[in-house]
Amino acid sequence: MNIEDSKKPIIFCHYGNSPYLYYTLKQVKLTNPQNRIILLGDEKNAIVAKKAKVEHHRFQDYDASDEITVFDKVYKHIAGVKHKKEFWTKFVFKRWFYIHNFINKNSIDAFWHFDSDNMILSDLNKQEEKFKDFHCTEQCNGICMNGYISSSKVVHGYVNKINELFTDEAYLNEQKKDFIKHPDYAFTEMRAYKAYRDQEGIKSIRLNKIIDNESFDDCICLDHGYETYESILNNQYLKKIYFDTNGNFYCYHLETSKYVKMNSLNLSWVPINLFKLVHKTYKKNHNTQKDVSNADLILLDVFQRNSIKARVLRFIPESLKRRVKLFLKMKKNKSLQ
Repeated sequence: MNIEDSKKPIIFCHYGNSPYLYYTLKQVKLTNPQNRIILLGDEKNAIVAKKAKVEHHRFQDYDASDEITVFDKVYKHIAGVKHKKEFWTKFVFKRWFYIHNFINKNSIDAFWHFDSDNMILSDLNKQEEKFKDFHCTEQCNGICMNGYISSSKVVHGYVNKINELFTDEAYLNEQKKDFIKHPDYAFTEMRAYKAYRDQEGIKSIRLNKIIDNESFDDCICLDHGYETYESILNNQYLKKIYFDTNGNFYCYHLETSKYVKMNSLNLSWVPINLFKLVHKTYKKNHNTQKDVSNADLILLDVFQRNSIKARVLRFIPESLKRRVKLFLKMKKNKSLQ
């Protein structure tokens, strides 16, 4: 058996193409070079996977099974009047059916799964021991199945529970009552996961639990008891991100007064520049092997105020910046005509 065969695959699902996707895939390729890294996607992101040198498989090749046949019959969009995301809501359900078919056809049992805006910062093979007594781990404040999934049986039970819930009128009526109070909410795969866990006794653990002074970030835009930057980025306060000269990343946990090593950063709702910055910082430092202490940690300049570009732009009047931006926008629009 090859060493790669003993390591769990790492699976991402992504519909379409997003500028950050390349950095997510390149990052996990750096930290887990011997694992199978798989992007389940479509023709729009196949070239990104090729560029990042990871496997690419199309959703449409895994769109046939008994479970999907049932899902296509029972699915209905259940949401508040302000939700307006019917296509996306169906997709986030159906991606688990694609995953279910993919792992069955490829004889995959245990595996890792992350949303495609998660930057993986460590060797996941060294993290499995922490979760060996659980069916799965969770992100999204404990309401979505992400991270380590111990068995294909867990996914099989999940997709069957999704189909079951869409035929449970009492359950669906309870959801509809909530959407009257919250008209921008919808019945999603997260609510289905919570029902699956609670009704079927799924033994799970939050992926962001601190174990051995390490953790996985649940969302960089939520503090979760960690120190945050004093200024906002994209109208949000982010956890402060520190790094050392060995390529490790940390956040400062206020209650324990400790710098916690982060095995991943969930960069939902942040500019692509932060994906680039994290990847560049890791790539620059990860091969060095220096003795470091907390005193050596460096605060990541997420605002890039100290970059050469930022220092130059400080001296350019705002009126001139706006004129340049308008000119470039008009030039781009003209080229598209």
